[in-house]
Amino acid sequence: MHDESTYRHRPRRRRAPLRASGLVGVVLLGVATLGGCSSSPPGLVESADKKCDTITDRFTGDLAYGQGLGPDDLTKIQKRNALIRDLRKDIKELPQPDSASDRAALNTWLGKLDAYAKELYTMHSTIQNLKPGMDLLLALTANIVKDSAEETGAAAKKAGLHSCAHVKRWEYLSPS
Repeated sequence: MHDESTYRHRPRRRRAPLRASGLVGVVLLGVATLGGCSSSPPGLVESADKKCDTITDRFTGDLAYGQGLGPDDLTKIQKRNALIRDLRKDIKELPQPDSASDRAALNTWLGKLDAYAKELYTMHSTIQNLKPGMDLLLALTANIVKDSAEETGAAAKKAGLHSCAHVKRWEYLSPS
């Protein structure tokens, strides 16, 4: 008969240390993550940033409001709105990123662009219907437009865009 202690002394098969297999997993995860960052189709970021540079140049050039907002700025607001809507339309027509997270970030930015365009339209309507004593309403509306521009910039940064994230110069009044 065999003694039970004989079974205890069987040679065990050696396993790979967990540390090494865990390290391989971390490296593979890192490679997959880095690969996901570059899943935007060629030209998407460059095209968006080029268009945003043009918009910023226009907003600070011929479409700048000056020191205040008023009825004289209605056409400038309309043109700003048209530029933003054209940017959104042009980017939607480009090939979308491969990864779901990059597509989600891009769609979030496009949604923020749409919200910014709507706020510009609201400001346009407010100025059209402005009556004496409604300066506070105009100031509040202009501040909402500014906040919307900042949200658009933050979303652009998350989407991996560079120039489109710099919306500080899109503010409704030019710095003095």
